[in-house]
Amino acid sequence: MKLNNHKKVSFLISGSGSNLLKILKKNHINKDFKVIAIISNNNISTKIKSYVGKFYKDVLVKEYQRTLQKENFNNTDVIFSVGYMKVIEKRIINNFDVINLHPSILPNYKGLMTQKRMLINNEKYYGFTIHKVSPELDDGQTISNKTKKINTKNELELMKKHKSLEHQFVYKQLVNYLLN
Repeated sequence: MKLNNHKKVSFLISGSGSNLLKILKKNHINKDFKVIAIISNNNISTKIKSYVGKFYKDVLVKEYQRTLQKENFNNTDVIFSVGYMKVIEKRIINNFDVINLHPSILPNYKGLMTQKRMLINNEKYYGFTIHKVSPELDDGQTISNKTKKINTKNELELMKKHKSLEHQFVYKQLVNYLLN
């Protein structure tokens, strides 16, 4: 799946960054794209900082960013929002190719607390969507998604299964997007 032109990707995160760490580890082996920046509106986990320090020394890493600065994304082909819990400003959306990992099958369950709402509504399937970011919340064009049958009524268990599904497929779906 090697990319000849090595697309340049920047990442936005808010939480622990478990998906990002999986992506970075797979990319370190496969070298499918170049990582330009990792930007968070919160702190960045020690695991990610340590991994980036060892294998991605030239990557811009910024924590506690209240607003996104265009200059942080210089030479970026794609910005991938992976668990970034803020609305992305229009000036960023209008100037960059921005995609988002959302923890539901859009257009259902936009916003937060998706697993809880799925269980309340007795949904049969859970999954995630990678979509283009638009000015409207979780409303951009779907790029890809992955679904799996719900076989629990426990929200915490569903959240763990959901995270496992993301960890298994997000890297491949990102690389497929970069190839097109």
